[in-house]
Amino acid sequence: MRGEGVNLPVGKPAQDAPLLQVGQLVQLIAARLRDQFAAVRVEGEIADFSHYRGRHMYFKLKDEESLIQCAMFAAANRRLRFAPADGQRVIATGQVQAYTPRSSYQLIVSDMRETGVGKLLRQFEALKRKLKDEGLFDEERKRPIPRLPGCAGLVSSRESAAARDVVAVLRNRFPALPVVLYHTRVQGAGAPEQILAALRAVIEHGACDLVILARGGGDLEDLATFNDERLARFIAAFPLPLISGVGHETDYTIADFVADRRAATPSQAAEIATPEAADWLRRAQRAEDSIRQAIISCLSRNGESLAQLRGRLDRAGPPARLMQCGQRLDELHERLGAAAARLPRPGAQTLASLNSRLITSSPRALTAALRGQLEWLAPRLATAARRRLENASQQIKVARSALRGLGPQNTLDRGYAIVTAPDGSILSDAAQAAKGSEIKAQLARGALLAQVTETKAP
Repeated sequence: MRGEGVNLPVGKPAQDAPLLQVGQLVQLIAARLRDQFAAVRVEGEIADFSHYRGRHMYFKLKDEESLIQCAMFAAANRRLRFAPADGQRVIATGQVQAYTPRSSYQLIVSDMRETGVGKLLRQFEALKRKLKDEGLFDEERKRPIPRLPGCAGLVSSRESAAARDVVAVLRNRFPALPVVLYHTRVQGAGAPEQILAALRAVIEHGACDLVILARGGGDLEDLATFNDERLARFIAAFPLPLISGVGHETDYTIADFVADRRAATPSQAAEIATPEAADWLRRAQRAEDSIRQAIISCLSRNGESLAQLRGRLDRAGPPARLMQCGQRLDELHERLGAAAARLPRPGAQTLASLNSRLITSSPRALTAALRGQLEWLAPRLATAARRRLENASQQIKVARSALRGLGPQNTLDRGYAIVTAPDGSILSDAAQAAKGSEIKAQLARGALLAQVTETKAP
């Protein structure tokens, strides 16, 4: 009741305050609200929205802590450029007034606009539906991630924590994997164009067979770069397997849906891209054992075959054949002598003919022929055995070289160290070493003994 001139004293005892009727107090509060909040701008989320008979709008604006009743009358809401709904985040301009019948206050809204996040969310959902309907999210069109890439490309900002996390995980899991960083902006004006240029550079370079697209977390505006339609279509048509490691676990972008694999974080993208070096060392050891066993089995089988062939050669070779032919010659000679004694004189010509035929089929001729075959087969058998042994030896050398390349000694030669506790267990976390405890650092050549003076969290 501004016209009645009622004023509340400040700092005086309660008995000195003027006596007011309920209506007077409510009117006084309403006047103060009109004076103090004649024009305010409030940002919040719409809740309990209703459009009464298509004219006046009633709703609440809320945030994480509070809410306020709002009313927007027909004369004002006709100028709205969007359809309000629950869950939308808006900026409302108006005046705080008291609703005297219930002694409550409310914001009388004269203008209301969507915030940028609301627009971005609608654009995100619209593009998501569009690309999904075109089949760009289908699993059938996505490429498998190689089990052991020869080179990994990292498309990210060199200054970002995401890039550092990816490189750290790759080095820890598989130090032998080469990584090429293609620097680009990941946020702000021009960032989509720079990412497209970096992806084109990966293709032109031709050295990578896997790409990781990485960026840290953020809100919808921060991640807007990865909701660009041009970038999404380029990723969908990208000729190499691509892992999207953008944001945190709850963050989703269009790039996640069109990529060949979505990772919840950049670090997880690095884990998906590489196997554990220890696993591959174990696989190489198993492969070496399998090759060695296969070679031993092959040599054993060939040795048995060679022994069988040698036995058959002994039983059917030239010496045995020669012995049989000699025995047969003795029998024929005896028969010939007996027949000659019984033949008359003219039978001498027949005897000469038989003697000539006997000489033609002599064991000496047969022995010479068999000896020639033996001399031809023996070197071939020795050569085949030698080649088989050489091939087996070469396979063992290749397996041993691969195992050596993946072994811990190779890592130590590059300047790394293996840190162990006094009990010999390997330390991978600073929390495993208490202050004052002794540790051992194994180098490529020799070891260092040290005492922990301080530990730092990662």
